[in-house]
Amino acid sequence: MTGRSDRADRAPTLAVAVLAFVQFVIVVDETTVSLLGPAVARDLGLGDEARQLLVTPFAAGFVCALPVAGVVLRRIDPRRALIPATAVFATSAAAGALADSAALLAATRVAQGASGAVTATCVLGALHMLTRGALGRRRAFAVFSLVSGSGAVAALVLAGPLATESWRWCFVAVAVAALAGAIGWAVVQPPRVVGQTHHASGPDRVADDTGHPVDRRIPTIVSFLAVVGANAVLAATVISVSFALQQDHSWSPMMAGLAFLPLNAAAAVGTIVIARSRTRGVIGRTLSAGVIVLVIGCTATAAVPSVPGALILALLPVGLGVGLVFPLVNDGSLATAGARPLGRAAMLGAAQQTGLASGALVAAAHSDAALGALAVVLAITTAITVIGARRR
Repeated sequence: MTGRSDRADRAPTLAVAVLAFVQFVIVVDETTVSLLGPAVARDLGLGDEARQLLVTPFAAGFVCALPVAGVVLRRIDPRRALIPATAVFATSAAAGALADSAALLAATRVAQGASGAVTATCVLGALHMLTRGALGRRRAFAVFSLVSGSGAVAALVLAGPLATESWRWCFVAVAVAALAGAIGWAVVQPPRVVGQTHHASGPDRVADDTGHPVDRRIPTIVSFLAVVGANAVLAATVISVSFALQQDHSWSPMMAGLAFLPLNAAAAVGTIVIARSRTRGVIGRTLSAGVIVLVIGCTATAAVPSVPGALILALLPVGLGVGLVFPLVNDGSLATAGARPLGRAAMLGAAQQTGLASGALVAAAHSDAALGALAVVLAITTAITVIGARRR
C-alpha cells in the first residue's frame, strides 16, 4: 500500500521526458533559422531579408498568441490540449517545408509561432499538473529545463547536415519530431493528476523531495524577474559569441554549435545540483547564487579577448547559472498556479520571450559596454530583491 502511494506521489519520469522533448522541438524550430537564412534566400530569390522573414513572423505569432492562449485555454486541462496543439504545430512546420514563395513562408512561420506558443503553454501547464504536490517536483523541473534548454545548441549541431541538403528538410524534421512528441504523450500521459501530498496546505506550501512541507520564499514576481534576466543574459552572450566565432573567426554554424557544448555541460552541472538538492526550507539563496553566476558570466563575456578559447570559457558561468536558475524559476512561477495553470504558463512564456528579445537587442548593439550594462542591471535588481526579501 505504501509502495503504491510512493509511486503515485512521484513525478512520472517518462511523461516529464516527453514534455521536455516537445519543448525541445519548439526551441529547435525557433533557433534553426540561424542556419537557414542563406539557403532560403537562394531558393526563393531573396536578399538579406530572408533572416527577418524567418525570425520576425515566428516571434510575432508567438508573442501575440501567448495572452490569447492564457485566456482561451485557462479552463482546459493542459494535458488534454497538448496533443491537438502539438499536431497543429507539426502541420504548420510541414507547411513551411512546402512553401514556394516568401509570402507563404512568412504565413507558415506566423502559424508556427502561434501554435508553438500554445503548445509551449500547454507543456508548462501539463508539467505543473503532473508534479503538483508530488515528490521530486524540483527534480522534474531540473530535468525538463536541461533537456528543453539544450534545443538552441542542438539546432546548430543537428540541423547542420540537413541544412546542407535543403532548408526544407529542417522543417520536415521538426514536423516529424513534433508528431512523435504528440504520439509519445498520448502513450505515456497518466490518466489522472499525480497524487497530491497532504502534508502541506495552502498555495505556497508544497512538499520537498523528502516529503516534508516547506514554505516557498521566492515570490512569483521575483521568479518572473529572474526568468527575464536569465533569458536575457543567455541570449545576449550566446548570440554575441556565435557571431564572433562565425564572422570574426570564420567558424561554420556546426562548429559554433559544438563550441557551445561546454556551456550545455555547465548547465547540466547546475541542474544536477538542483535535482539532487534535498534541502528543506529556503531556496531563495540558491536562486540568488545562480543569478550572481550569470552576472559573472555576462561580465566575463564582455571583458575577455575576442579569441575562441576565451569566449567559450567565458560562457561556462552562464551555463552554470542557467542550470541553477531555470528549474527554480520555472517551478516557482507555477507553484502558486493551482489547478488551472495555463494563464500562469502563458505569463511565464511571455517573460521568457521578453528576456530573449532583450538579450537579442543587447547582442545587436555589438558592444562590450552593452553586455556590461546588462550585467550591472541584473546585479542591481538582484541586490534590491535580496534586500527586500530580508526586510519582509
